[in-house]
Amino acid sequence: MADLIEIYNAFDADEPLPANDDARYVDLSPVRGNSNIARRLAQKIMNESARGESHHLLMGHTKCGKTTELNRAALLLEQAKYATVFFDVAEMATRTFEYTTVLLLLAGQVVEQLNNRGIKIKAQNAQKLAEFLLEKEIKIGKEGSIEAVAKLEAEAVPGFLATILGKLGLGFELKGGFQRSREITVKIERDTSGFINSIRELVEDAKEKVLEEGFEGLVIICDGCDKLALNATDEQNKNHDLQKALFVDHESDLRSVPCHLIYTVPLSVSVNLGDIWGQTTEFVPAIPVNKLQGIDEAHSTDGRESLRQVVAKRLKQHDASIDQLFEPPNLIERLIDVSGGHISDLLLLIREAVIEAQTEGAKKIQQTHVNRSIRNRAREYTSLIESPYLQTLSVVDQFKAPPANDSIYREIISKRLVLEYICGNDRPVDLHPLVAASDAYRRFRNPQIT
Repeated sequence: MADLIEIYNAFDADEPLPANDDARYVDLSPVRGNSNIARRLAQKIMNESARGESHHLLMGHTKCGKTTELNRAALLLEQAKYATVFFDVAEMATRTFEYTTVLLLLAGQVVEQLNNRGIKIKAQNAQKLAEFLLEKEIKIGKEGSIEAVAKLEAEAVPGFLATILGKLGLGFELKGGFQRSREITVKIERDTSGFINSIRELVEDAKEKVLEEGFEGLVIICDGCDKLALNATDEQNKNHDLQKALFVDHESDLRSVPCHLIYTVPLSVSVNLGDIWGQTTEFVPAIPVNKLQGIDEAHSTDGRESLRQVVAKRLKQHDASIDQLFEPPNLIERLIDVSGGHISDLLLLIREAVIEAQTEGAKKIQQTHVNRSIRNRAREYTSLIESPYLQTLSVVDQFKAPPANDSIYREIISKRLVLEYICGNDRPVDLHPLVAASDAYRRFRNPQIT
C-alpha cells in the first residue's frame, strides 16, 4: 500500500532535480521539440572555449523545469573541466530587480563559491568594487561611509566580498523593493563605466585563477531572471518596463562579464532577443498532452506517455505505482489533461489529490479527490483572469498563435494562462485547460451560458 505522506512529499513542485538524480529524471527532450537543453548549452560553451567568454539565454514558462536542465548542464560542464558558479537572483532579491542587482550578486557569488573551492580572488579587486559602492554613497542601513570603509579595510582579504553584501546590509537592501533598487541604481550610474569595470576586473581575475587551477574556463549560471516582474513604478509614478530594461537596454552590461555565462529569461520579453544577443535563445516549452489544432496527434500521445513516466519514477522511489495510488488507475489521465503539459501543475494536482484522500482517510486517490484537486487548482487560475485579458485569450484560442504586438499577451503568458509548445517544426500556443474551462472565459465566448 502506498504511503501517502511519502508520496505527498515526492511531488514537491518547488524542488528542481539535482543533476545526478537519474532515479527521478525523465529526458523530456523528445516531447519538447528535441530540445536537449542541457547538452546544447554545455556544447555551445565548449565551442566557445578558445575565446574564453560567451553569453547564453534560456527561456521558458515559470516552473517548467529550467533549473533542472541547468543543473544537468552544470554537471556536464564540470565533467568537461569547467568551474561553474550557479546562483538564483530571485532567491536573493525581489522580483523588481535591475541589472545592477544581477551584477552585484554575480560578483558576490563568484567570490564566495570559488573561495569555497579553494580558489582565491585578489583582495584588491574585491576591495575596488566595495569601495566603489561606498564612494557612490550607497549607505547601508545606519552605517555611514567612514564606518563602512574602516570595516572594509579591516577585512580586506581574499574572499571577503563573499560576505560584504550581507555585512553591509546590501543583501537586505536588494530585497527592499523597486524604490530601493532604483536608488541604488541611480547612485551607481553616476559612474556606470567604473562599476562595470570593477565587475569585469573581478571576474577576469577569477577566470585567470580558474585557468591556473587547470580548468578549461569559468561558467556563471544566473538563474531566476525569468521571475522578473513585467514592470514597476518609481517614486515619480513613472512606469519602467523591467524586462526590456534588463535584457535590451542593458544587454551590453550583462554581456560585459568576461567569462561564459547563462541567464534565464522571462517568456514575456516582447522583443527578438536572438537579434539583440546575436544567438538563438534556448527554449523550454510545455509538453503537448491534448490534441492541438493542425498538429499530428502523435505529439500529444508521446507527451502523455512522458508525463506518466515522470509520475511513475517518483512513485517507484517509494515502492509505489500509478495502479497502487489511483483507483481506478486511469484517473491520472484526467490530471494530465488539465495540467496542459506543464509539469509543475501536474505535480501540484497530484499533491492536492493526495491531501484530499488523506483528509477522508482513504488509502488511494479516487474520483472525488481528483475532482476537488482540479477544482482547487482551477480557482487559482481563475483568480488570475482579468477582464482585459478575455479578448486576447479568445484570439489565442481561435488561431493557436500569439497575437502580434499585444501587450496583454505579455501579461497572460507571464501568468501562464496560455502555454507554448514545440511540435516538430510548429510552435503552437493554446489556452491553459483550466483557463479554457473557467466560467469567466466560457461566458465571454458564450454569453448565454448561465
